[in-house]
Amino acid sequence: MRFGFFLLIFLLSSDVSVAQQDMDEAEINSKLENIRERLTRLKNELNQAEGEEAKLIGELESQDQKINLQGKKIRDINAKISTAEQQVEVLGKEIEIKSDSIADQKSQMADLLRLHVFINHDRILKMMLLNPSTQNAEITQHQIKYLQYKLYDLIRSIAEQIKQLEQYQVQISEQKQTLEHEERVLNDEQAIMVENKRQRAVVLGSLRKTIAGYQNENQTLTKDSERLNELLIQLTQYLDDLPESLGEDISFAKLKGQLIKPLNGKIIRSYRSLRAGYNRWDGVVIGNQAGENVVSTAYGRVAFADWLRGYGLLVVIDHGDDYMTLYGHNETLLIEVGDWVQADQVIATAGNSGNIDPSGVYFEIRKAADPTNPVPWFK
Repeated sequence: MRFGFFLLIFLLSSDVSVAQQDMDEAEINSKLENIRERLTRLKNELNQAEGEEAKLIGELESQDQKINLQGKKIRDINAKISTAEQQVEVLGKEIEIKSDSIADQKSQMADLLRLHVFINHDRILKMMLLNPSTQNAEITQHQIKYLQYKLYDLIRSIAEQIKQLEQYQVQISEQKQTLEHEERVLNDEQAIMVENKRQRAVVLGSLRKTIAGYQNENQTLTKDSERLNELLIQLTQYLDDLPESLGEDISFAKLKGQLIKPLNGKIIRSYRSLRAGYNRWDGVVIGNQAGENVVSTAYGRVAFADWLRGYGLLVVIDHGDDYMTLYGHNETLLIEVGDWVQADQVIATAGNSGNIDPSGVYFEIRKAADPTNPVPWFK
């Protein structure tokens, strides 16, 4: 299949004109916009339900999206706090260095002042030093002038450094105020996150009761799997309209046994193990607490990043050569459709979005939309 979204345009020969490049980019952007619209319609169709279930599915997606948004905000605020703390630390070191420098120069100035006062008040010594008949009178006179110059220079330098020190102190005060503000905002956002999760638990409980009223878990899981398969088939067809990438990394097929696990943690649901009835897992679930980093296992481009019924907040990465990796049930998505990602790049945070109990990430590898056991691919 073709590779990714927003493919980079490279010069195919030195004869390609700028006008031709612009035309090619415009054509690809037009196709991409069409693909986005088709994906939105497809997602809405796949998430459709009926009656009370439809209402609850909509509420569950809404709650998962709210948690996703809060997670992004919290991550951004934590980054700001980290930056502010680093700046406070740097300014603190600057203040310490500047204070030590001022203290050292004050000590030098005190020594020079004592010498200056001693020379100027000891008339006999001064007469001897400056007596024309004295062998080194001219040299001594220059030394006295240099002493005065050095003294004035130290005074001027100390005054400038004290002014700079005051500026540093103002900056550190401002950074501390910024830090306090961001910490207050963070506490507010975390409180909202807790409330959103509480509301989500209520909605999820109601949804499970509603589904249990007219169909068993096996039927639900089968329909979820069918929705995912339909999404991947459609993605394959959509991407087929785009030109092949000219900047691909190493072939995904050659990475077997070398892939990075998408999440640190134990595999708590094995490939092809039973889920319910005759329904089996097409991938693995790696468990860890909500909020832990989920990373891309290999170089590729984001083909899907949205909520899909049964899989929650889902990321699909296209690696070329008909290979895709899937990351489901995330709490927060940190990438968007069209983004290039590198191996070990953080793309999401672990969670339990969608209808799943343990927090972590659901991971699949697909070859031409068919699932394959991910475990032999890991390091």
